[in-house]
Amino acid sequence: MAKKRAYACYRELGAELRKRRIAAQLSMSQLGYSLGWSTTKVSRVESGHIGLPTTEVLHYLGPCEVLLPQALDLLDLCRTAERKLGYWLSPHGEWINNQLHSLIFHESTANESVTYESLLVPGLLQTPEYARVRISREKTLTQATVEQYVQVRLRRQEILHRPKPARFEFYIHEQALRLPVGDATVRHEQALHLALLSTLPHITIRVVPTQAGERSAFGGSFAVYGFDRHTPLVYLDNHITGMFLEKPGLVQPYQTLVPEIADVALDAKDSREFVATLADEYDLGSSQSNDQHVVAEEQL
Repeated sequence: MAKKRAYACYRELGAELRKRRIAAQLSMSQLGYSLGWSTTKVSRVESGHIGLPTTEVLHYLGPCEVLLPQALDLLDLCRTAERKLGYWLSPHGEWINNQLHSLIFHESTANESVTYESLLVPGLLQTPEYARVRISREKTLTQATVEQYVQVRLRRQEILHRPKPARFEFYIHEQALRLPVGDATVRHEQALHLALLSTLPHITIRVVPTQAGERSAFGGSFAVYGFDRHTPLVYLDNHITGMFLEKPGLVQPYQTLVPEIADVALDAKDSREFVATLADEYDLGSSQSNDQHVVAEEQL
């Protein structure tokens, strides 16, 4: 008999519930005893194989001593999961300022990831300074908040360096690599960082060249996450929201698009050479800028 499918929202909800149980220093058997549940039921709730209504979520959280104000985000996620629409919004996008880290959870539990970026270097591959310049453009953010978001970005990147990492494939449009984010030094370090990461056996970076013309236009950025025991998930990132797609009919077009992008992109070796050459170009630009600055100071 096939196992019951664990929907992505319920997997995330179960993981968050488990965190609350562990924080309360309760074992599954202890929590199950308090709730009148079997240990198996607790386990299947935390793995996402049993979906709970909001009343049962509150019932679960009671022995964990989680009060209603601290449970509101979990209840919102539960309501989203109950709808089973096959898609849902993550209202904070990548800028995480609450306890639900949807993107990080699904990204870190996938065993393979394919990302296409048309305008910017993917967040998982950004250097701290590139990320800082990118995030600082938000004029409403304080410097402390900017640094907080930079640290979130860097924590996301830890999945690239786990002992048994997933397989990552990145398709980056050339225009994203040439977009003037920061000064030449920032762009040089970013391009060099990409060249170094591309040498890791579980990371493939491929450049989509602008010389391919209209054949290089594939729309907005997206990521496709693959899982050993679950159906694929697509993530679309926007300015203030992120959207997850789980319904097969919504995911399949993006899965079909990946080989089309691969047909146009440079291969891994040529892409590595491309970003290395770009790093040299930016390094030269940085040197010229410094020379001009020195000349200007001497003239003063």
